Amino acid sequence: MKIKSALMMLSVAGVMMACDKDENGSKTVDFAGNYDGYTLASCNYFQNMISPNETVVITKNTDGSASVSFTSSTWGEFTITDAQASVNGDICTLSGSGQTQMGMGGSTSSYDCTFTAEIKSQHDARMEFSIPAVMGGMTLTFQTGDAPVDLLLAGTYNGYTDADCSMFQDRFTDGESATLTANGDGTVKVLFESASWGTFTVESATATKKGEEYVFTGSGSVAMGMSGSTADYDFTVSGRTNTAKDDYAITFTVPAVMGGLTVTLLPGTAPATEE
Repeated sequence: MKIKSALMMLSVAGVMMACDKDENGSKTVDFAGNYDGYTLASCNYFQNMISPNETVVITKNTDGSASVSFTSSTWGEFTITDAQASVNGDICTLSGSGQTQMGMGGSTSSYDCTFTAEIKSQHDARMEFSIPAVMGGMTLTFQTGDAPVDLLLAGTYNGYTDADCSMFQDRFTDGESATLTANGDGTVKVLFESASWGTFTVESATATKKGEEYVFTGSGSVAMGMSGSTADYDFTVSGRTNTAKDDYAITFTVPAVMGGLTVTLLPGTAPATEE
């Protein structure tokens, strides 16, 4: 039974390997499969714009080269028909060139692109699509696995605030915004500058995924006051958003102000109030 179990484990390991050996002992490349992950897009105008839930499909041609198909809901369709394969140690490398269909507003154009990939397994791979003629040179980097939550949360959230305390309820202010910046360690910096409520800064808020949403929590100190006189107060922040960042709530809670003040940033414009 032990021998049988050992043979089964070796068989599974052989299937999982991205690189193998043929009957003559020479290394061959087994790279075909669907690769699930996320992309980071960079160009002259922005860096690391993230797109989660992407899939790259690679098939093996009869001559040993690779065909690569990548359809991104954000960036368009990429096709490479004859990427060349090689192996170095436990890493399979692919490289080639092809075409991409990209555009805006329903109009698309075809652009030349190059492709490279380093594959250890179907769950451990990094690929790069380069499009020189788009936005001064665009690069899409695809990585297998779940997208980092701090990168997904990063961005500017524009909307209105709803302020509540023991002295008043539903005090709305339009034209408010908060900015979240990825720290690169799984946390985010939160900056909320409000002409009405002061400047709230959290240097390192914890970011996690909860179901289909992304949430973050943290704490800091805010200077608040009236008639030119201010004092520092401790506050906490808690926020949630969907992937599209069009359904979110970011709440700043200041317990020592006005019997407990909460200021919540919400998308859109403030609801009408009765006069």
